[in-house]
Amino acid sequence: MKVIVTKLLGSAEVEFLHKGVVVHRERFTGKTSSRYERAIVIREEFDAHRCRFVTAMPADRAFQYEVAP
Repeated sequence: MKVIVTKLLGSAEVEFLHKGVVVHRERFTGKTSSRYERAIVIREEFDAHRCRFVTAMPADRAFQYEVAP
């Protein structure tokens, strides 16, 4: 599995959840406006994912990602 980031201007995390409980987190920090892929291994089962902003910086809100097999 991988997380594909297409825009990052600060800090953000992608949280993976199972029945509303976070089972895994991936943190991304830096700046990019081009495609960046990170292969990840999640041993726990998950049924949803979401973005969580690490700081209150307005630039963090530009974070764009997708999760792919």
